[in-house]
Amino acid sequence: MISIYTAEQVKDFEKNSFVKKGDDLLAMIEAARQSVEILNKTYSSSDFLILCGPGNNGGDGYFIGMGLGKLKKRVKFIDVLDDIKKSPLCEHAFNKAKNLEFVSSKALKNIPSSTVVIDAIFGIGGRINLSSKLEEILSICDKFESKVAIDVPTGIDSNTGEISKACFNADKTITFIAYKLGQRINEGKNYCGKLILKDLGLSMNKNVSPAVNEFSFEDIKKNIPIRKENAHKGDHGKLLIIAGDEGFGGAGIMSSESGLKTGAGLVRLLTRKPHVSASLAKNPEVMVSGSDNAQDLEANLEWPDAVVAGPGLYENYWSEQILYKLLYSVTDNETPTLLDAGALRLLAHESFSKITLHSQTVLTPHPGEAAEMLQITAKEVQKNRIKSAKELQKKYGCIIVLKGNGTIVCDKNNVYLCSSGGPELAVAGSGDVLSGVIGSLMAQGLAPIDAAITGVGIHAQAGEEFAKDVGKIGLAAGELIPYIRKFLN
Repeated sequence: MISIYTAEQVKDFEKNSFVKKGDDLLAMIEAARQSVEILNKTYSSSDFLILCGPGNNGGDGYFIGMGLGKLKKRVKFIDVLDDIKKSPLCEHAFNKAKNLEFVSSKALKNIPSSTVVIDAIFGIGGRINLSSKLEEILSICDKFESKVAIDVPTGIDSNTGEISKACFNADKTITFIAYKLGQRINEGKNYCGKLILKDLGLSMNKNVSPAVNEFSFEDIKKNIPIRKENAHKGDHGKLLIIAGDEGFGGAGIMSSESGLKTGAGLVRLLTRKPHVSASLAKNPEVMVSGSDNAQDLEANLEWPDAVVAGPGLYENYWSEQILYKLLYSVTDNETPTLLDAGALRLLAHESFSKITLHSQTVLTPHPGEAAEMLQITAKEVQKNRIKSAKELQKKYGCIIVLKGNGTIVCDKNNVYLCSSGGPELAVAGSGDVLSGVIGSLMAQGLAPIDAAITGVGIHAQAGEEFAKDVGKIGLAAGELIPYIRKFLN
């Protein structure tokens, strides 16, 4: 997994690491040296334009320019905020570089687009409320064919990945000490381009617990259950799925098929009676029961090793009563339980406020459902997805899977970020399939947090594989299941 940190964590670590006078200057010189090495190796161009701000990032820029100059590169500087007092390190670097070539920001329009432009304006202090002057500069920078940011592109919030009206759209970002949150989430991820980390020999990841652990499919492969040669179906768990109110039968069918084909030994679907025949026709291996009321649930509650509830439920008497009875039962038994879709919207109602979910419950909201649960807007959820996920965890006291690009998984102690998956997964039913996968893994014995991380990782990887084979457009959610089964094997 990749360790990701907040800007404050990096600043504090940096400050505590440079306890001896002059260490911060030596670190700046070393960061510049390594940056020059990358730039010289990557770009054949002899022309570089460096945009320098008034802080230490600007100091990095001046030292980088001097290093490129020693390699006979043609370097120009723009002191973009020359009316703001420079930090001591930036002032020191500026005085060493001031005899080199400086141009005004007005000259930007006349500089050839083949020039490599380097953003050393704010770095980790990157801000999103920019002046009109800076917005104009960044807009003009879009014309350049090669754009490199030093630490964090200007216009990106280093913690949230939120971007300004104008933002430096880097092809590459050379970042120091550790990865920052804003580089890995939301629009910030797109505007950083390829990230190149130089830890300057400080090994922050070995000394400080990360704010977020970013995982890929490779990181979660070890969690995939391994079958014994003499195994039987009873060894692989019993999964109960409660899904598919009237008019939404497909949600239950997809969730149960997903659970069945990702390894659960026995799968039982409790749905509305009109959907029974369709479920049997599609998956005769699933034990399906039709229900008219919550009493029909009681006979099933002692049976499962894990429960999934919510796909295809909505705000009516059947869904409310069946969820109410389920939650009291699984809370008493601490049965690993996943709640999705309609169950989450019901959970946000006042009538469910007195129910306490046990810590092994997994909630899997998309941004709209999360907004309803937090009583904020979906836009606010998306603005700071990690904060939203942590607030949900605190409110409900269980495991949260906040779906979307860069799915967030968190429990009381840790936050995880999925680095895989793309827009191909943004289709109806994708979440129903994910619910079945996570439920199946819980039924097979994975701890709910491990099942959530593993299910999210495999689901995202399946989406990427579909996009590679077919494209990002036109995925039908059920088509994910064969891909997921392939990766499980």
